[in-house]
Amino acid sequence: MAISAIIGGQWGDEGKGKVVDLLSSNVDVVARYQGGANAGHTVYKDNQKIVLHQIPSGVMRSDCKCLLGNGMVIDPIELVKEFENVKSKGLTIDNIFISMNAHITSPIHKLIDINSENKSKNKIGTTGKGIGPTYVDKYNRKGIRACDLLDSENLKSKIEVQINRALNSQQISSNDLKSIKDELDNFFNACIIIASHITDIIPMVHGTNNLLVEGAQGTLLDIDHGTYPFVTSSNPSSGGITTGLGLPLNKIDRLIGIFKAYTTRVGNGPFPTELFDQDGEKLQNIGKEFGATTGRPRRCGWFDAPLANYSIMINGFNEITMTKLDILDEFDEIKVCTEYECNGKRSKNLSTFINQFEDIKPIYTKVPGWKCSTVGTDSFNNLPKKAQEYIQYIEQILSIPIKHISTGPKRNDMIIR
Repeated sequence: MAISAIIGGQWGDEGKGKVVDLLSSNVDVVARYQGGANAGHTVYKDNQKIVLHQIPSGVMRSDCKCLLGNGMVIDPIELVKEFENVKSKGLTIDNIFISMNAHITSPIHKLIDINSENKSKNKIGTTGKGIGPTYVDKYNRKGIRACDLLDSENLKSKIEVQINRALNSQQISSNDLKSIKDELDNFFNACIIIASHITDIIPMVHGTNNLLVEGAQGTLLDIDHGTYPFVTSSNPSSGGITTGLGLPLNKIDRLIGIFKAYTTRVGNGPFPTELFDQDGEKLQNIGKEFGATTGRPRRCGWFDAPLANYSIMINGFNEITMTKLDILDEFDEIKVCTEYECNGKRSKNLSTFINQFEDIKPIYTKVPGWKCSTVGTDSFNNLPKKAQEYIQYIEQILSIPIKHISTGPKRNDMIIR
């Protein structure tokens, strides 16, 4: 049994979807273990862009089973939209299976999420997809699970209880409820459609010869290990795999960390290497840095080595895939953050200052740019010398091999070392 896991090493949006698509060619099963419709993984089929939110990227392969694990929170309305999108591209949905124990995001959860963000003085930058409130209900032991969708009358009773609870706690108003009447009807219809995909996935997880685990978001958004409170509501780090799929970590052969050649972040929260100058605008424009889920512009900055090393420690990565190297092609000079300074103290360890992250000053090392195109390069030796040196420098300061290097958005724009 060969098991690999692909996990975002930064704040998400690292390009995990493309890597999963590439590596899923030889696997029987691809499984998601956390998050929900707040994720956005971009893949390409015949040069057509496909954005997936809940469906694992393995859906590109018709002979690959795609599992939505118990650690996920499933939005039926959004999932049906994905079903329709996938089918319109000539792909099948017959290979998609949902864990009976996955929790369900309802229109009530999305209302609560949006209302909470609007009322908050210290906004998190939530996607408004109802992820947090769904996990809150889960841990309050008041959640609706996928298995509840198999009994429509029971489901309607549970939704009524959820509505009354939200009204009584003033998380939503009666006017709010009127505004989502049609959405509630869509919700019940969507639940009927996805019900045929709900099953016991544990035998699939443990009964396959080749499994690829697909993470969503990124390690620095982890509820326990991220830049709290500006985090997601689940564990995108490798620790979430065990609880989110029922898969012990000692079964996993490869833990692959995905890092951009620079750093981006969507939403609020600290970002030590964020750029507010022409270089930041250049990264955003050339990299087309806009959220796949929300369309929001991503904040951009230089590669952050202390952040990457922290992520490597937390996850136990034994190899790295670096994406978007080609976005740096036009820079005369590139910077890499190698150390932090905070209140007169210096450290290469993010954990030293993680609770003072807003006050961190990045210490940079300058690296010469290569000023020529790397787009579509398929061999490390064919990269410009300065680009090779940049990769080797990152490997040196992270003490971990960079096995894959993405040089463009297409499936085959990838160097395999």
